[in-house]
Amino acid sequence: MVDIKVQVSAQVSGGPQVSLNQDIKTEAYNKIEVAIQPGDTDKVINVAQGNKGEISFLLITSNLYSSEEKLTYKVGDKEIQLDRPQIFLGAGAVSLLGENLSQIKFSNKYDKATEEDKPDPNQAEIEILVGRDATPQLT
Repeated sequence: MVDIKVQVSAQVSGGPQVSLNQDIKTEAYNKIEVAIQPGDTDKVINVAQGNKGEISFLLITSNLYSSEEKLTYKVGDKEIQLDRPQIFLGAGAVSLLGENLSQIKFSNKYDKATEEDKPDPNQAEIEILVGRDATPQLT
């Protein structure tokens, strides 16, 4: 078994603070790092062989976020805006994304930078961390 340690703290300015500290026990994990270029549409990322209930942890982060739906991902036909880091703790939360998480499709609707010799500031560097069951029960 592998423990994925999760620590989150949220504090309202001048108000309360809520923290959580949890260990998510998984049999296996996948860490994926991929670049999504400006103009890429539905770029397929193979995440894990994971049907409903097999994935108990999913974290998606990027160096670039958008509140204008310029950076999105799809699980099945459901398009989700990547406007902040997204974390799904437990099979219940992960199930909100749908039945099959074997692939996630990313789209980057930012314009390509015009300077050819420099790294494109609109390239999204995506990191995905998945915790999953490596020995699912077959039905």
